[in-house]
Amino acid sequence: MPEPEDATMMIACDGLDPALRGTRWQHRKTGGIYRIVGKCRIEATGEEAFLYQGTDGTIWARPCGEFMDGRFEPLDAN
Repeated sequence: MPEPEDATMMIACDGLDPALRGTRWQHRKTGGIYRIVGKCRIEATGEEAFLYQGTDGTIWARPCGEFMDGRFEPLDAN
């Protein structure tokens, strides 16, 4: 397989604060436990979002503002 013309496009630079990567959070309403795995942008709006993974392995995306507005509480001491 040929190398991409610009190999830097293959490196993800998600801009996530390293202190958040891998931290565990609990959804206050459902009690679900999730781990932050990265950051992305929502295609339709360009809004920044967190990528987070549930204990069942499913990866979700939620706008950063919603994630940090009190819907989730951190389980890991920072």
